[in-house]
Amino acid sequence: MTDLESSTYDEKDPRNGGVSYEKGMASIHAVTCDGKVISGVPVFALAYEQVRLGWLFKFTTWPVLKHVVEFGYKIFARYRTNLTRGESVDALVKQYEERKMLKEKMEEEAKECETCVSKQ
Repeated sequence: MTDLESSTYDEKDPRNGGVSYEKGMASIHAVTCDGKVISGVPVFALAYEQVRLGWLFKFTTWPVLKHVVEFGYKIFARYRTNLTRGESVDALVKQYEERKMLKEKMEEEAKECETCVSKQ
């Protein structure tokens, strides 16, 4: 499990499969040990398979139900943060980007300050 909102999260880390904050918030993702990135309903099936309960998600592979489940998940994924956090994915991504830019600016200013101090 990876926390996208952790200050140490790095989408460039191969263990994170290149999953950006925006992609990760828009849909559940999993990165397999060989680096393959899976998203959406198949992640749940894989997770249940890992704990030997894969049979619970077999119905998601049946042709007719697969489309219904995928459609339902897309709707859920789109609005889940509205229900759980009171804001849309787009708003959360915007806030994340603003925090990231502020952190970078503060780090840059701290470097400049250290440079000034070391010259004295």
